[in-house]
Amino acid sequence: MNYSAPKSFFLKSGPKAVLLLHTFTGTTIDVRKLGKFLHAENYTVMAPMYSGHGENAFTLLQYGVEDWWEDVQTAYEFLEDEGFEDIAVVGISLGAVLALKVADELSPKALVTMSLPMSRDEVTLRKRVVNYAKNHQQYEDQSAEQKAQDLIDLKKHPMSNILEFTKIIDAQSMKIDRIQIPTFALYGMQDDELYKRSAENLISKIQSEQKQLKGYEKAGHLMTFGGDAATINAEILEFLKMSY
Repeated sequence: MNYSAPKSFFLKSGPKAVLLLHTFTGTTIDVRKLGKFLHAENYTVMAPMYSGHGENAFTLLQYGVEDWWEDVQTAYEFLEDEGFEDIAVVGISLGAVLALKVADELSPKALVTMSLPMSRDEVTLRKRVVNYAKNHQQYEDQSAEQKAQDLIDLKKHPMSNILEFTKIIDAQSMKIDRIQIPTFALYGMQDDELYKRSAENLISKIQSEQKQLKGYEKAGHLMTFGGDAATINAEILEFLKMSY
């Protein structure tokens, strides 16, 4: 089966830009519909594809949070090099954690987080990688026996980048009280309760004068898909219009 991994995308439009950051084990498909929606509303959009994502699980595990942060910085710098000064950052899950880091270390005008984790255990993240591998195997030209062996080998893999992931979550959690830009924290009411608590914690601790918190009844973890996706897109747009 021919397979081509999703790629980073850049949609140029008006003078205000939005950096869109996808999930762990996800791809830019996570944010493509939101990106096209914002582009149609005269926002320039950049969505980087993290290193190793979209490839097989063993390739994914060759990279870690530092690589993905470098991908995000490169995308942000690309927007600046293109002449954009007014940049907002929007992230889902791991992308939301990286968006916090953008807000802390770079100079965005506004921040949107969806499904932000303030804690994640190693067992859950390892299962996420195994599920990613199973999903990706449908595109791999291998025998059933080889695919089964790969999963056995994967479960024995140290997955050291997962430890990095938990560390960056902890590190950014300690710095959220330094955030002063307009912030919108969204969570799905069909998702694990911890994401609601994480969003509430973020909004309670940031120093922003303009901040919003909202849960969506029909949304799960990947909030850009599902029954509330159109509402979420519209309300992110409204927040961006008010923020910069």
